Amino acid sequence: MSRGWDVEVHQNRYLGEGDTEMQAVVTVSARDDGQPEFRPPGAEVLLVDCSTSMRYPPTKIAAARRAAAAAIRALPDGVGFAVVRGTERADLAYPLQPGLAVASDETRAAAVAAVERFVAVGGTAMGTWLECARTLFASAPDAVRHAILLTDGNNQSQSAESLRRELDACEGQFVCDARGIGDGWQRAELVEIGRVLRGSVDSVVRDEDLVDDFRALMAAALAKVIPSARLRIGVTEQTTLRFVKQVWPSEYDLTSRCVPDGDGKAVLSLGSWSAGETREFQLAVEVSADTPEYGSDRMLAWVEVDGAADSAVPLLAHWTHDPVAPTLVDPKVRRYTMHAELSEALVNADEAYAAGDHARAAREWGQAVEIATRTNNKEVLRRLARVVDTTGETVQLRPEVTRSELLNLLVSTVSNVGDEPRDARPAPPPDTKPAICPHCQNPNPSGARFCEECGETLAGGAA
Repeated sequence: MSRGWDVEVHQNRYLGEGDTEMQAVVTVSARDDGQPEFRPPGAEVLLVDCSTSMRYPPTKIAAARRAAAAAIRALPDGVGFAVVRGTERADLAYPLQPGLAVASDETRAAAVAAVERFVAVGGTAMGTWLECARTLFASAPDAVRHAILLTDGNNQSQSAESLRRELDACEGQFVCDARGIGDGWQRAELVEIGRVLRGSVDSVVRDEDLVDDFRALMAAALAKVIPSARLRIGVTEQTTLRFVKQVWPSEYDLTSRCVPDGDGKAVLSLGSWSAGETREFQLAVEVSADTPEYGSDRMLAWVEVDGAADSAVPLLAHWTHDPVAPTLVDPKVRRYTMHAELSEALVNADEAYAAGDHARAAREWGQAVEIATRTNNKEVLRRLARVVDTTGETVQLRPEVTRSELLNLLVSTVSNVGDEPRDARPAPPPDTKPAICPHCQNPNPSGARFCEECGETLAGGAA
């Protein structure tokens, strides 16, 4: 297991008169000291949609067979695994008896043979597939437990409430990466699976890309060495936790997943981790308006990895009469705020397009292009380029765009595919004069070369 944890808070702690909200980005890293580590056993379950819709076109079920076989072949000896054929029920395709098989040349070959016999007949009830995975993982409580769920449709054979109840039962038991194929799956369903089970969400536009995607998912899962971790968040008197979101590598609002732990504390399950892995979380707290203390730091909240008391870090507030200091936004907070705006623009564009309002859709996609350019989100820009043409003065929808491409773009911000967190620059002290942008009048940290709001070059910026 990893030797320890590093936790950092990025914030501008200065508040002005009447300010009551403080936002911060918390970076959590599982420490990797380069020493040999105990590696817990691994457990993998593949949940493969074999509903009737996977038959049309036939390339979908064929791609699912090939991807599942590739994932099975990537399993090292000794890993526990199972393959589930998902329809309106969950059928254990391999092993034939309930439980996890142990990966070996013999069991891998037998599992691949079972996958190659998959046919697409039946409905879709993803909650039953997840219940089957939960039951299978119960036999490996000390393992790093991971599932891959592949679907091409919506949860039509099961009520939404049944799926929610099963997700609640599975939370903290295993991590699940959800993947969509084709053009009939529902974004909301896959995002909820990824959110509750702390996995990634994405899709493939070309069926033949599924094999490489499954291989990458399996490689990432096999690198995990910490079966589970939890984040503990505490607030002081007269302070309330407004929200907590994971913002990297996946973007999920996890406020409702926090479990109260008494005395203003909440615990959040984080799933399994690799040594050296980093994730970032955005927090907002609200403090009573009648309790400002000018001229000194005040702790509003604290964050730590559960069980690692040396990882605890505070969220501070410092009320000041200086008019400039409270207006400066920490770069990491600004970055993820802009990323939320990018997600909103993509959702708005998709809704407008579905409603037939292509002019509004183009405007929203144009806004997405602008934000992705400013944040240097190359993967979102790549996916946008398949949907819109930006070579002219205005953004135009490409005539040949498919629903599969639109869905692939829609989930691109959920798991921040290809996007890396950037080092944050600390907010300047209150006596440092900001660089005011001549274009939009936004205050920027002293010495900045470019405006964080509009991207314009600033006079006198640091080289």
